[in-house]
Amino acid sequence: MLKIGITDTLKPSLTFYTDWLKRLDPDVECRVLSHVRKNLEEVGELDGLLLTGGGDVDPRHFGVSDSLGRSKDVSCARDEFEFDTIERALDLSMPILGICRGMQVMNVYLGGTLVLDLPSAGFSDHSKDKSYTLAHQVRVTEHSLLESVVRSSALDVNSSHHQAVDRLGNGLMPSAVSPDGVVEGAEWILKDRMPFLLLVQWHPERMENFGNPASKSLGEAFMKEARAKKKMNHQNTAAHSTTE
Repeated sequence: MLKIGITDTLKPSLTFYTDWLKRLDPDVECRVLSHVRKNLEEVGELDGLLLTGGGDVDPRHFGVSDSLGRSKDVSCARDEFEFDTIERALDLSMPILGICRGMQVMNVYLGGTLVLDLPSAGFSDHSKDKSYTLAHQVRVTEHSLLESVVRSSALDVNSSHHQAVDRLGNGLMPSAVSPDGVVEGAEWILKDRMPFLLLVQWHPERMENFGNPASKSLGEAFMKEARAKKKMNHQNTAAHSTTE
């Protein structure tokens, strides 16, 4: 059985992620990872990691003072737990999918920064539609992993965020950009040397049209990589047992 770790939103919205994964694979086992549960050790038992949405990352993690109080629902405990979770997942070469806050926390972990409030910084209001319906289109970077997954140069996505990536973290490149210039997708520059990673600012788990490649194709690619990781782990365990 495939085991996917899901970072805890600490809200009922967590069920959107688990339901989405089970739609992709009814037999998947979803492991909720949380600073409240203090279950970081479970990362070693997983085949993939899904970084979920939620409150803003504390701007102090990327050296910014938020004197105007633009950040919302900040939880330092969640930030620190997820940084540790990411570190372990990368050490294990685990496939990672980051959604909304998940994209942002991964970017900060890798040394990147965030725009604290898009409208204040001169961008469009990406949080005005709280119904998670299709809000705008994004341009997909040519020859990117994302393009190979969705097989399109443009996607219609849903949007509900007031922060976004500013400076990309170490090793990352943009894979999708909105019409007003907001980075809406990111991935490794050197993909052949790194484990699977896709970061998206939209919410594939909440799309009404599951068939939209920004939802279904994205999820299928992540699950495919998780199965490959599981198979590799099984082969390594079997080889180790044979040599003992």
